[in-house]
Amino acid sequence: MSRKGLKGSSTIGGNDVLTIDQLRHQDDWVLDTERYRCHVCTRNFTRFRRKHHCRKCGEVVCGNCTLKKEAELPVIGRSLVRVCMSCILSHANGQANPQAPPAPTTGATPSPPPREEHWEAQNFHSPTGNSEGDLSHFTRDFQQTEFDYPLDFSWDHPWPKPPIVTGESERLEILRGFDIMDTPSEDVFDIICDLASNALKSPIAAVSLLDEDREWFKASVGLAQNEVPRSVSFCAHAIMSKEPMVVMDTLLDKRFAKNPLVTGAAKIRFYAGAPICTPSGHLLGTVFVFDTQPRNSCDIATLEKLSNVAMKNLEDRKNAVAAPLDNGAAVEVVESSEQQSEAPKRPAEPLRGSGIGIANQVVAQPVPGASQDLVAANAGDGQVTAGPKMETMLMDLLCRTTETQQQLATQQGAMFHTLGQHTADIDKLATAMARMEAKLDAMVE
Repeated sequence: MSRKGLKGSSTIGGNDVLTIDQLRHQDDWVLDTERYRCHVCTRNFTRFRRKHHCRKCGEVVCGNCTLKKEAELPVIGRSLVRVCMSCILSHANGQANPQAPPAPTTGATPSPPPREEHWEAQNFHSPTGNSEGDLSHFTRDFQQTEFDYPLDFSWDHPWPKPPIVTGESERLEILRGFDIMDTPSEDVFDIICDLASNALKSPIAAVSLLDEDREWFKASVGLAQNEVPRSVSFCAHAIMSKEPMVVMDTLLDKRFAKNPLVTGAAKIRFYAGAPICTPSGHLLGTVFVFDTQPRNSCDIATLEKLSNVAMKNLEDRKNAVAAPLDNGAAVEVVESSEQQSEAPKRPAEPLRGSGIGIANQVVAQPVPGASQDLVAANAGDGQVTAGPKMETMLMDLLCRTTETQQQLATQQGAMFHTLGQHTADIDKLATAMARMEAKLDAMVE
């Protein structure tokens, strides 16, 4: 959408509506040819992952790293524009002390709500299915899901060995650098699981990280365990690509048809997972959902957004832990951690081994009914779309990240203030010592 010739700013009402002066002119956007991967999630652009421009910063991003925000534009009126996740954080932070705006412009017709991205089983290999318009509704056939890595069945079990990614040792080193494994539960990751479970109407959801011999769940909904062996992990296959992995029916996929999680007590029939990707391109784990019933379609866009949010919070958590803290700030952080740890933890019974008996250890916890904010898109197809509060919940999650950054800045400011006071005291001490030396010299003479 061209905005050439538009000047000035529009006065609007409501904290969530952008003005023209907050948007970057099209002439200042980053050229498509300068980016071959998304500026936010670092995933490569493909035929189905199209390039989009963030209207605030002008960067080239993928559709799954953006949200549609309302903007008041001259002539056009109120419309929806794409804004990347990074700019949404900055925008939310800037609204901490909003000014009282005048009444909204009348007569502006809001644009229709943004469409969700679906994976459907009918037209994966049909290039004409989305030959016109936005390709965000691309489709995939679960019966013909392709993967470009070999399967190794040369062991004592009927399912294939978990694949090993290129540069696995470096990936594990980066994962351990986040110091996240076996840490207590944290609200932000619990919220990510709740959003994933509600958005995809799945009884099981988790934020998982793949270690050398296990898949550990930082947060989960509907699972009684904290981890499963890597030998039966779906995540081990999901991190072989930066693209999300969807298995509509596990019994029809030779990677999982005989996996104990499918054939055992858990009876997993559907899987969808989006990899958690670092800025350097390494995949640490996934945000995924399980279901005990196969499906014909899946909304994968929400999972990809949530995996990006999970990565952002991992980075912020790492920076907060690495930053030096003064005594007062350290006490504050300890108190916050104690509050988060007050919630009862589920039993942390490790699941080891790779035998079929592992299936009987994986137990799904009962999950409350679907949220009222969920609305079925088509009766009988198992597909749901988020209600009006989904974006609000996601924005609340993003704002929590902003609060973490603000807390870190406050702690650093307190540290510099303390260092400044110590420097002043040292200067005073040096001056006093100089005076004493001068008096001693005078007495000697």
